Amino acid sequence: MDFGRIWAEINLDALNNNLNEVRRVAGDCKVMLAIKADAYGHGLREIAQEVADRIDIFGVASTDEGITLRLGGIKNTILVLSPIPYHEIPALFEHDLTPSVTETEFGQRLSAEAVRRGAAIDFHVEVDSGMGRTGVEVVTAGRFVAGVAGLPGLELRGVFTHFPAADSDLDFTRHQLQAYEKLMIRLDRLGLSGYLRHSANSAGFLNLPGSRYDLIRPGLIIYGILPDSFQSGYRTTELKLAPVMSLRSRIVNLRDIAAGRSISYERSYFTRRDSRIAVITAGYGDGYPWSLKNRGKAILRGSRAPIVGNVTMDLTMLDVTDIRDAQIGDTVTLLGSADGDTIAANELAAWAETIPYEIICRVSPRVPRVYLRGGKVEKTRTLLDHYNHD
Repeated sequence: MDFGRIWAEINLDALNNNLNEVRRVAGDCKVMLAIKADAYGHGLREIAQEVADRIDIFGVASTDEGITLRLGGIKNTILVLSPIPYHEIPALFEHDLTPSVTETEFGQRLSAEAVRRGAAIDFHVEVDSGMGRTGVEVVTAGRFVAGVAGLPGLELRGVFTHFPAADSDLDFTRHQLQAYEKLMIRLDRLGLSGYLRHSANSAGFLNLPGSRYDLIRPGLIIYGILPDSFQSGYRTTELKLAPVMSLRSRIVNLRDIAAGRSISYERSYFTRRDSRIAVITAGYGDGYPWSLKNRGKAILRGSRAPIVGNVTMDLTMLDVTDIRDAQIGDTVTLLGSADGDTIAANELAAWAETIPYEIICRVSPRVPRVYLRGGKVEKTRTLLDHYNHD
């Protein structure tokens, strides 16, 4: 494939397989796809348009993301999961977006706008059962939910909580569920019912089936990436997932460098032998982590070539001394599968000392997204499209 200096392949067949697998295991649960951060780097509109017929709710982080989906023709319910600045409240009505309510004044302002417009708006309440970030404290949330639900123009559609450690601390997560279920009992006694109960992110969905309730909120697993404990074999799952994103670049320069020469900024690497160094068109300006210096690897002609020297903004150097048939123009795989080998997001994240979420979310808008179905290119999204999509 010829897509310039670097490109991200998005496998729509894998995406659909992963969603079907999750829906199979989820049974009757509704599904909210976490599609924030440009669908975890995969393309907000493109992913939404592909799966809209099998998704009940899309979860975004901002009104801008929600508006972008609406402008792309998405009709599904869109829940803005993060708190919203007060001045964006009118946009919720104008674009039929569902907010999360986490504090009293926002609820009051939302109600006042509904009354002013003579309209009603759906909302969810986030409760903090242990995340320690946003949400109403779970022990006092009963009165809060009842109070906001009683404001004119507001329709309660969901009450949810969020797990900080559903993959690493199951005892703590079970404690969160106990607190959340006690809240559900209080709300029932207050006469509140008919709303969606939801708590399970990808790790919660896999590890604690009891957390699925009415709605699940998968993100990572839909994009074909298992939480780290599953990737390492510590736990197993019946889900048969396939990575959706592959990141590829190409060799644009080959140089023979004598032993003892330094490579790249800060002179962090010196050749230990006479070496052949390949320069590839990928750098931290593309979202390829700077922290991979002298520790990451890339797949080239069936072998793994180590990164040498600092990753730079636009270019990265590989030691291809032992890959004697390497040539200018060769495709290099930074993430994904090639020639019988795979660099998974979890492995790349471990090299970069980060998490797989960040690996895929940080892929820059200047990296073209190439959407494949049946191994053939169906559409592309370039930087020009990103800024001029209308």
